[in-house]
Amino acid sequence: MKSSANGARSGAIVHSGFATRTTALLAAALVVAAALGYWGVSAYRTAQLHRTVAALVKDTSHRLQEALALEMDKAPEETLKTVSTLDGHAQEVDKNVIELRGLNAAIDRNLVNSAEEYMLTVRQILRNQAASHRYHIQVSAGNRALHDHMNRANRRSAAWIQEALRAKDRLERAYFDYQLSVDAFYRLLGSYPQVRGGLAQRVGAGNLLGDAFVADVGTRVRESAKRTEEEVARTRQLAAVK
Repeated sequence: MKSSANGARSGAIVHSGFATRTTALLAAALVVAAALGYWGVSAYRTAQLHRTVAALVKDTSHRLQEALALEMDKAPEETLKTVSTLDGHAQEVDKNVIELRGLNAAIDRNLVNSAEEYMLTVRQILRNQAASHRYHIQVSAGNRALHDHMNRANRRSAAWIQEALRAKDRLERAYFDYQLSVDAFYRLLGSYPQVRGGLAQRVGAGNLLGDAFVADVGTRVRESAKRTEEEVARTRQLAAVK
């Protein structure tokens, strides 16, 4: 009986040890599975974030390219419709910024911050580009109006002189606003390479507008501003009322 009892106890101990090891193995397997599951979900979320950010950056860059291409035309169309198109691009980029801010930035905060800086810079470039065209239209109209007035037959009457002064004042106000907007536009174009450089390695250079193109646009913008300055200077000289 003792032998039988001892054998039963020995079998129970073996069974208990086996059960304990099995439980431990199952627990370890569950921990590994949970870790792998968490890693898988985390990797998926990270990849999804990167794809979404890259798509937003690519759309932003495409809109910037379309807008800046206007500056490269030999005789760019400068109408209120053009200004509206540029404003539209800026508004769409603003929507991209809003969508970006709605993402879970905690997954990769550096990426999201770099993308936001890029988009905000592009949005401001587009806004100042639109403003520079809007005010240049006013400057051109002011130039024509003052030229026409100076060539009228009833020169040097009191009414003529007063209108000449009003026309010149309108031109000066428009040119002042133009200078502010075009200078801001030019400065932002100059800052573009630095902003782009912080993002290119994260989303791929192909999703960003190249530095060389933006630099060429900056040159064209500066040349155009210089021509406008010379035109206004000639009009000032013509409109000098003595």
